[in-house]
Amino acid sequence: MTVLSEYELQRLEKIKRNEKRLAELGLDKAKQDLKRSATAAKTPSRKRKKRAATATVTPQRSSRRLKRQPVLYEPLMDDEIIRKIDSPKSKKKKVARTTTSKFRCEIPMDLKSSPLSEKEKKLINEKMEEDFLGKFEDYLTEVDELSHQNRRNVIRQITKLHRGEGITYESKAYGWPEGCYFMEGKVIGPTDDILHLMEIAQTCEDDWGQDHGNGWLLRHPLKKLYMFQQYYLR
Repeated sequence: MTVLSEYELQRLEKIKRNEKRLAELGLDKAKQDLKRSATAAKTPSRKRKKRAATATVTPQRSSRRLKRQPVLYEPLMDDEIIRKIDSPKSKKKKVARTTTSKFRCEIPMDLKSSPLSEKEKKLINEKMEEDFLGKFEDYLTEVDELSHQNRRNVIRQITKLHRGEGITYESKAYGWPEGCYFMEGKVIGPTDDILHLMEIAQTCEDDWGQDHGNGWLLRHPLKKLYMFQQYYLR
């Protein structure tokens, strides 16, 4: 039999006194009813449902081609341009290639025409040696150096003019009306009045539609032709 300490004996005695007092006041039954109601009110605990993880939805990239919408960039030249596209796997940074010119020639802004004399035409024809396009390509490669793509654009346009094919602006968004050509049927070469041709080219753009290709339709090719002409005159 366990021997209770004096403290525990006093505690038990106090509990008995309290219960006797409650019985005298008629509160012992109310105490028992309160305990039973508290027990009945208890409900089995339910497992809390875990909230579903919310994922941040990123906007999906859509393709203009698949939606049949116009792209933001239109090829502005009238021929297909072969472009070199870096492989997506390649992470090497492309180094910009600087171009230099060994010949400087200001295009006079106050002149709209500058025809050559017969003597000047004869001099240029002798220097061309019946190979104008070859000389012109050498000039763009060795003297007035351009990037490979720009050189191809200029040579292509000048070749059309020299063959008498003329130049039109083929673009779905900005193209010239059908049948509108710059210098169609006329053979253009280094002895022509290039400044006058530049004025005609500007008139064509004013009447039929501006070049949205940064001048590579007519302005830059004619400018290079003028500089080529002046280079051989000097």
